[in-house]
Amino acid sequence: MTFPYPKNPDTWQTAYTRNEAYSDSDTYTAAFLLPVGFGLIVVLIYSLIYLLRIDGKYSNFMWGMIALTILIVLVSLIATILIGAFRYASSFFSEFYIPPKDISPSQIINFRLFGLLRPLPPPLNVMTQTMYIIAKDGELEKKDKWTAWMACHLGGPLTLIVFDGCALYLERGGRFSRVVGPGEKAPFLELHETIKYVVDLRPKVKMDNISAWTKDGINITLTIRIECRIGDPAKKDPASGLVYPFDPLAVKKAIERYALRWPNPQEEPSEFTWVDAAWGQVTNIFPGYIGSRMLDDILIADRQGGQILSSEAIENINKKLNQGTNLFGVYVTDLQITKMEIPEEVKKQHKDNWEAERQSIATITDGKAKAFSIRSRERARADAQKDLILAIADGLEKNKSKNFVEPLLLSLSGVLDESLQDPLTKAYLAKETLDTLEKLQKMLDK
Repeated sequence: MTFPYPKNPDTWQTAYTRNEAYSDSDTYTAAFLLPVGFGLIVVLIYSLIYLLRIDGKYSNFMWGMIALTILIVLVSLIATILIGAFRYASSFFSEFYIPPKDISPSQIINFRLFGLLRPLPPPLNVMTQTMYIIAKDGELEKKDKWTAWMACHLGGPLTLIVFDGCALYLERGGRFSRVVGPGEKAPFLELHETIKYVVDLRPKVKMDNISAWTKDGINITLTIRIECRIGDPAKKDPASGLVYPFDPLAVKKAIERYALRWPNPQEEPSEFTWVDAAWGQVTNIFPGYIGSRMLDDILIADRQGGQILSSEAIENINKKLNQGTNLFGVYVTDLQITKMEIPEEVKKQHKDNWEAERQSIATITDGKAKAFSIRSRERARADAQKDLILAIADGLEKNKSKNFVEPLLLSLSGVLDESLQDPLTKAYLAKETLDTLEKLQKMLDK
């Protein structure tokens, strides 16, 4: 397969196959062995010509011995050159790559020189098994083996067995090649293709503190926890049965977000990973959100919709986070503020203010309750007096006689008898009024 690989991510998994690896290995092996084999065949034919005649009689013995000597010398010379070349190649390999002590340069050189042997029939097929490496839990298994070291520094040909929740970012000549992952068809690593990154597709959690200033100049510290992953979690692939379906294009974007971070020249530089890139969006959005609001707006509910611990605020911030992280293939699946700290003097002042405000609200509420009670009582008293007056007036209207002395007294006496029997009237009339009416009733009864 010629470089570059197809641009369509759907074809990256099978862009290079085992059969292509066999064909390339045959080509490399033939290019090495054919010249040697051709030279040996020429010498052998020459020797046979001088050893045997057409009629079957022996030729000159001296010429035969000369041909045999030339054959032996040629074979020895080729063997010496090959042994010297392998030793020189191993020495150069060790000095150039400086591999770990457990890595054997001769094994790697032999494998890459002769490549893969085509499968043999049983039981000889055990001798021609394809070499493979396993990617699991975000790393290569048996990283100390020569096959894993070769895959990361030189290339294939190797079978890549990638477990669920893992993907491989491959390069060729220091440039992006493709992204491969788990699936029904195992990907194959090409001769000049190397594994640059082993990507863990499982959700990652990062928790750290950030400091920000409110609009009124108060410094607060938040402890924030985010959970993020590469690829859209809403996309499912039930046909493959993978728990963490991988998106090759999202993996490419996330890995290419990597950068070298070297804040302190006295320390070793470190990689700025995709998780750090997602956290960078957190440190960018939260200070802006806090800096645009007063401290009370952040702490008090229903205060301009800015209370930072409310579900509405968290949802809005999470939406802004994903708008930034989705650009490089990362999705924030969970966002939590686990702790918020403000200066002690500010905390004490707010506590005093809130306590005074609460006391003021309680006083106002108590005053309103008392006012309502007085208003209700006076209204009931007025209603009772009104009813009493109306009852007296109604009794006076029923007296059709012009002589109001005796009928009026009788009517008024009847009204007082009826009204004073009502317990509500006694409860709501003023004490002096009640005493006067009772005295009037006694006088009328005489």
